[in-house]
Amino acid sequence: KRQVSTQSTGKMRATIILVISTIFVLSVLSQAPSTPTWPRYFSASVVVHHEGFNREPSRYFRWYYDSLQNKDRFDGVGEWHSEFYWHNRIFDHSIQREWVVYHQPGTTVCAYRAINSTLPKPNFANFAYIGQALVNYEPVYHWIENDRTRGIVLQYFESVKYREPRRIDLSLEREGRSETWLFYEFDSCAQDPELYEIPYIIRATCNAITF
Repeated sequence: KRQVSTQSTGKMRATIILVISTIFVLSVLSQAPSTPTWPRYFSASVVVHHEGFNREPSRYFRWYYDSLQNKDRFDGVGEWHSEFYWHNRIFDHSIQREWVVYHQPGTTVCAYRAINSTLPKPNFANFAYIGQALVNYEPVYHWIENDRTRGIVLQYFESVKYREPRRIDLSLEREGRSETWLFYEFDSCAQDPELYEIPYIIRATCNAITF
């Protein structure tokens, strides 16, 4: 009888371990992750691109959100009456009111109105897992909701490692337009309540308008 060498036995064991490891990794990758949840609070730098009919310019702003306070805030450059201003937009969802404070050197204008827009905060109840993708070369989970009744397709990309939003795509097929929201410098933490307060000297001048 021929004796099997120790070296051959070692190679066989290594091959078996490699095969088992490969099968395990492929099995893990093929499994759908748990359904995502929208963060309870965060701040992030956001870029929004618009495509299609009546396309708007791209926007860049810092987004501060806190579900416990039920408020959002956007800080960025915005256009108002054909002029560019640094502006702060504060959304108080508990009273359905939006405040906007416009700043130019030496000038501050404050206005408010009822909230008439929807911020992208998916509830994921009808999302299907597509698989993995890359956003800025970071591995992400790719989810999609196709609402044929309303003609809306919503895609959500979340970080594999942190389960944080990295990209949201909204396609309004009947209106012939779409939006892409890209998230950078994501910081998952509760927000200071003072972020959502307007100084009294400014608030005292706020006017109720439609804009």
